[in-house]
Amino acid sequence: MKKPEVMYEDFSKLDIRVGEVKNAVPVEGSNKLLHLTVDLGADYGTVTIRSGIAKYITAEKLIGNKYLFVANLAPRMIMGVASQGMLLVTVEKKGEVEKLRFVKTAKSSMNGATLC
Repeated sequence: MKKPEVMYEDFSKLDIRVGEVKNAVPVEGSNKLLHLTVDLGADYGTVTIRSGIAKYITAEKLIGNKYLFVANLAPRMIMGVASQGMLLVTVEKKGEVEKLRFVKTAKSSMNGATLC
């Protein structure tokens, strides 16, 4: 579904950064959540992010890779832990089948590099 138009000023408030997944583990008691430890570079340091992606990728496949994250998202409590950002993915739907595509960056990308 198409979302409402936003002004550039609203979009520019998002701080989208390259982050390296240092660790990832399934969240006990959940079949969809992964608990990620992500290095977002000098401005943010290492943060905790919980993401509902466990049915699309294993935790092990994320570790050591670099992806795009919203770094300045207000923390949100997810199963008792503050999630401090959001992993950006694309979603493709074909009928009832849903696929996630991860927005991976080059391993040479600097942690904390900004999207412009």
